[in-house]
Amino acid sequence: MRTARKVMFWGIGLTLLAVLIYEVGIIAAWTQVRQMGWGYVPVLLIALGWHVSNTWAWAMCFDGDRPHFWSLFCTKLSGEAVGNVTPASHVGGEVAKAYMLRDRVSVTQGVPSLVINKTVEMVSGLVFALVGTGLAVGMFSLSVEVQIGLGAALVLGTVGIVAAYVSQRQRASVWLLDVLKKLRLSFLESRREKFEEVDRTIAAFYQQNRLGFWLCMALHILSWVLGTFEVYAILNLLGQPQPFLTAFLLTSLSLIINAAFFFIPSGVGVFESGHVFLFQLLGLTPELGLGVALIRRIRKIFWVFFGFVLMAVRR
Repeated sequence: MRTARKVMFWGIGLTLLAVLIYEVGIIAAWTQVRQMGWGYVPVLLIALGWHVSNTWAWAMCFDGDRPHFWSLFCTKLSGEAVGNVTPASHVGGEVAKAYMLRDRVSVTQGVPSLVINKTVEMVSGLVFALVGTGLAVGMFSLSVEVQIGLGAALVLGTVGIVAAYVSQRQRASVWLLDVLKKLRLSFLESRREKFEEVDRTIAAFYQQNRLGFWLCMALHILSWVLGTFEVYAILNLLGQPQPFLTAFLLTSLSLIINAAFFFIPSGVGVFESGHVFLFQLLGLTPELGLGVALIRRIRKIFWVFFGFVLMAVRR
C-alpha cells in the first residue's frame, strides 16, 4: 500500500511537470538553463551559505553538549537528501537525521533538537510568507480566488504551527502514548521513559534557553533571506534583472505553494508550476519562471547528490 502511494505521488508530480513543459515550452526555458554557465557557481555558494546557517540554527537547539559542527552539517545534508526522494519529505528527512545521530548523541538529546529546530524553521518560514503575502496583496491587484487561496494556506499553516508549538510545551509524546494505551495499542509503552525525557527536554529548552531559541530563529530567517538572494542572483545572471523586492515576493509566495503540496516528493512539478504561476502573477514571462525553477532544481539535485555522497563516505 505504501509503495503504491509513493508511486502515485511521484506520478502526479511528474505528470504535472510534463504538462507544464508542454504548455510553456521547454526550448526557451532550457536555453536559460544553459545560459547560466559558470553562473551556477555563485548559486551553489549561496545555497552553501544557507546550509551553514541552518546547521548553526540546529546547533542552537541542543541542551548541553552537542556534536561537532561538521558532524551536524553532514547529517543535515544526508538527511535532507533522503527526505527529497521520499513522499514523507520533511518527516522522512528528520527521521533519517535522528538515525544518523544515534552514535554521536543520545536519542533524548538528538530527537528534541530536531523537533525544536524544525518548529522554529516553520515559524520563521511562516513569518517570511506572511510578510510576502501582505506585500503582494498591497502592491498587486490579485484576484479574489488567489487572495482566498493564499489566506487559507496561511491560516491553516498558522494553526498547525501554533498547535505544534503548544503541544511541545505540554508533553505531547506522553499524551499520545496515553491515547494509544486507551485504544489498547501498547507497542510503544516499553519506551515511555524515553518519551517522557524527550518531552522534558523540549519543554526545558523553551523555558530556559531563550537565547538559543532567538539565535535559532535569526539564523533561519537569514537562510530565507539567502534564498531570496539566490532568485535575485539568477535573474541578474540571466540578464533579466528585477528589484530585490520582486525576488522576495517570488521566494516567500513559492514557500506557501510548496508547503501546501508537501506530500509530493521533492515538490516535483509543484515547484516548477508555482514558479510559472508567480512569475506571471508579477508580470514576468512563464518561460522565465520555468527557467528559474529548473536552475534552482539543478542546484537542489547537486546538494541532494552531495548529501548521498557524504552518507556513503561516512558509513
